[in-house]
Amino acid sequence: MINVDHLSKRFGSREVLRSVSFTAEPGRVTGFVGPNGAGKSTVLKTIAGLISPDAGSVSVNGTGFADAVHPGRTMGVFLSAEWLPVQATAAGILNYVCRVQGLPLAWGKETLERVGLAEVAQHRVRTFSLGMRQRLGIAAATVGRPAVLVMDEPINGLDPDGIAWIRSFFTSAASEGATVLLSSHHMAELAEVADDIVMIADGRILGNGNVGDFVSQLDETGYYLESPNVGSLVSALVQRGFQVKRERAGVLVHHADPTTLASVAVESGAGISHLTRVTRTLEETYFEVLARNASGETQ
Repeated sequence: MINVDHLSKRFGSREVLRSVSFTAEPGRVTGFVGPNGAGKSTVLKTIAGLISPDAGSVSVNGTGFADAVHPGRTMGVFLSAEWLPVQATAAGILNYVCRVQGLPLAWGKETLERVGLAEVAQHRVRTFSLGMRQRLGIAAATVGRPAVLVMDEPINGLDPDGIAWIRSFFTSAASEGATVLLSSHHMAELAEVADDIVMIADGRILGNGNVGDFVSQLDETGYYLESPNVGSLVSALVQRGFQVKRERAGVLVHHADPTTLASVAVESGAGISHLTRVTRTLEETYFEVLARNASGETQ
């Protein structure tokens, strides 16, 4: 578990974090989202012990990460693949990490196999693509088989096969009880793996909870209807006080229940040929929450 408790941080006169609090639970993938400059990297670096907050605290499985007896087994952190020495081989890097952390060297070999780099274990990093470096960085972060994973934009540079692999990697880790905190700008991919969402902007939390609650918070669930006589259906719905939007071959109606909509369609003589529930995507909700925050609207 990761518990972030009222983190605040300034860099000079700039307030980067403002009483940021959230929890990432074991057995779940928590998506951490927000625009550039929102404070995500500062939070992740604070969790990793690379930055000291001005106020507040972070605990990893009940204690500060800096106090962990076996940090590599406690939490795996991937913030960037840029630290990888380009003259070293993949196997050499994993062997070094294992020695530093007091891990069996066999774990390094097994981890390279798990991330799909076993065949290039003796190749130097300078020959790797960005996606391969991402995989190697993730391997270095997870070789200790930690119970907590903190990942910053791990999808960057991955091809479709790599994205499918990392999706499976994180969901499998969570299913085995790991705490996974995943920062990403790829909303469609995040929606495939995340159980919970934490959204940050301007250094403060805008949303925090399971994905379903986050997406439904704006109460914009609607219904899409098609009819043999769309014009008559629109007139009937407007007369009943519904706000109607023409969409493709039908209409979109918010703040209504399907039974009432179907009754209006039948009673008006317009008829109904199709009725389906329409919900916002994670990406749509994200941008709407950002827009409301920018305009000063409260959630």
